[in-house]
Amino acid sequence: MYPGRALTLTSMIGRINRTLNFANQVIPLYMKAKPMVKNAKEAFKVAKVFMEKPKTTTSKVTKKIETPIKKVETKISTNKPVFFQ
Repeated sequence: MYPGRALTLTSMIGRINRTLNFANQVIPLYMKAKPMVKNAKEAFKVAKVFMEKPKTTTSKVTKKIETPIKKVETKISTNKPVFFQ
């Protein structure tokens, strides 16, 4: 408190009012910024994992897959109707 100033009910209410106004402005900003800060922390963790060198070596396994080739019969189309095949 300032010397020479008395503590009155009016001054207390004024200070409480200023404090509540400040809180009403800060709390919504905090609530909006909180998820962004959390996501930024997670993004740094993910980036750190991608920057690491792998600790184990992996061997490349190749597998040859052979598929049988099916012969497709094609008929030359004519403009005549076909009744029996």
